[in-house]
Amino acid sequence: MVDINTKNGVVAVVIIVFISIAYYNVLELNVYIFSTFKKRGGLYFWSFLIATWGIAFNGTGYLIKHLALSSVANLYATLILIGWCTMITGQSVVLYSRLHIVMHNQRRLRLVLIMIIVNAVWLHLPIIVLVYGANSANPKPFETPYSIYEKIQLSVFFVQEIVISGLYVWETSKRLRLEKSVGNTKTNVVLNHLIYVNILVVLLDVSILALEFANLYDIQTAWKPLVYSVKLKLEFSILNRLVELTRASRNDSSYTRSQHATHSDGVALETFNGERRRQYMGENGELAAEYEVRVGKGENNQAAHGQGSVLMKTTEITVHSHRRPSSSDHDSESLDDIRSGVTGEARVKGRGSASSTSSEVQFARFRS
Repeated sequence: MVDINTKNGVVAVVIIVFISIAYYNVLELNVYIFSTFKKRGGLYFWSFLIATWGIAFNGTGYLIKHLALSSVANLYATLILIGWCTMITGQSVVLYSRLHIVMHNQRRLRLVLIMIIVNAVWLHLPIIVLVYGANSANPKPFETPYSIYEKIQLSVFFVQEIVISGLYVWETSKRLRLEKSVGNTKTNVVLNHLIYVNILVVLLDVSILALEFANLYDIQTAWKPLVYSVKLKLEFSILNRLVELTRASRNDSSYTRSQHATHSDGVALETFNGERRRQYMGENGELAAEYEVRVGKGENNQAAHGQGSVLMKTTEITVHSHRRPSSSDHDSESLDDIRSGVTGEARVKGRGSASSTSSEVQFARFRS
């Protein structure tokens, strides 16, 4: 760790600029949060809010430290640590709660949560001790261990966010391919947007690591709150695209090739919905779907064909897919839940038809 005199000069200006932009982003994020989340509760909302305010605490602590605005070391050390813990781990929890939207494998979700908790314990606690020690009356014994451990924790948290983002991109790409297979033409745009945003996030994290390993400690600690504020703003970009895709797919999913058939004329043939929980679980721990098959009356057409006639009868077959909510659904919001605040029983009932397709079976009778 190299300490640069930041009371005056270009470095002080750079620090002020970085942290000032981070403050502006925090204010903007609060506007986004309270105007977007109509239901102000749940893991996604609270992790987003806590991570956002952690940026403000962290930036304030480093601003006081670098510009020597106070001689009370424990004051800025406490602000730095509160902000650092909530900003770093808060960002990972935001990614984890967003992962619930596209991943329903409970075992993988549990492993991701365990990774976040374990890394938070073995990385946060030693840093807290070392920061207070480095800002004590006898800082020399703590400075070298802190410099080494700082690089370790930055690298581990970088890998952690890469893992969570990678799982998210993988699961989302699978679902987007499924959407594309049923005729949703917007999937390529959303997938490309998702990939580009995650590449940008990786580059921002790499810039923090580069400054740290270049021993530009003061600039790195001012740049980090700005980076995390930008990453949270990018979260809204991803969320908005997924909401648009979900709404579009719901509007386009109930299509039929026979325009004159209606569900009121249909008859439910069979519902594959099992009576026990095990019937909803796949081999990999994923929730299986329920299917309801309905047959409806189509359109009758009669046309002349040479000397004879043809009578065609169209039968519409519609397949509805349903997913039973898992226990984690009560702890995390779906895309529409996040935006509209649907909760409880209404949320469970709202997760109904996932897709519907139809086909026509034609019968002809010829008269010579």
